[in-house]
This record gives sequence, structure tokens and C-alpha cells, in this order.
Amino acid sequence: MKRNSVTFPAAPASVAEARAWLTAVLPSPPGVPDDTAAAAVLALSEAATNAVRHASGAEFHVRTSLGPGSLRVECEDAGGPTVPLLRRAGVCEEGGRGLALIAAFTDSWGPLHGRPGIYFRLDWPSGSAVG
Repeated sequence: MKRNSVTFPAAPASVAEARAWLTAVLPSPPGVPDDTAAAAVLALSEAATNAVRHASGAEFHVRTSLGPGSLRVECEDAGGPTVPLLRRAGVCEEGGRGLALIAAFTDSWGPLHGRPGIYFRLDWPSGSAVG
């Protein structure tokens, strides 16, 4: 199991930095299939955006656990007045779609246990080696 972690300031520019960091730490195929890596980067972008917009802390932490055929990403923040909850956004609403995107593009997701933030997991055929 390969693990990586990083801390970002809770600032809008950190969302792009988090995407770039994840792209850099994921091994190219055959390690992580391109479509899986793209889905992970999209999901992290949404999770990091939520950490910046809704959490009350000055930073957020991203952790990855990469094994044969699976990737788990955690985005831990300081928490805020609400908990992550999947909802249906109205047609004219600017926000409210992030968790729906995470749910659509990952194999599983949910709140972190015992700490604020969320995790998501992506799986692919385990014949792929992690590089």
C-alpha cells in the first residue's frame, strides 16, 4: 500500500494545487488507469472546494492510499456548521452538485469516521500493477 499526504491552506487557489498534487502522485498506467485518475482528480476538486467553502479552518489535509486495484482519497478539514450531505440542487442554483459528482464518479464515498471531511474510493481490475 502506497500512502501520500499533504496539507493545503483553505484558499480557493488550493483547489487547483490539490488537483495538481494528486495528478503528480498517481502512477501512470498500468499503475492507475487514466479514466480512474481523471475521476479521482475531479472528485478531489469537489471535496477540496467543499473544504475551502464550508469548513471553518485555515487548512485541509489530503491523504491517499493506493493498493492493487484501488485508490482511497481522504479530504479532512476543520469542519463547519453543516455535515456533507448529498442533495439535489435546483436548476438555477450555482452550488450543491459537488457531492453528487463525487457519488457519480467514484465507487464509494462518505464522511470520515471520527473527524470532519470526506473520503472516496475508486476501484479497477486488480490485474493492474501499482507503479
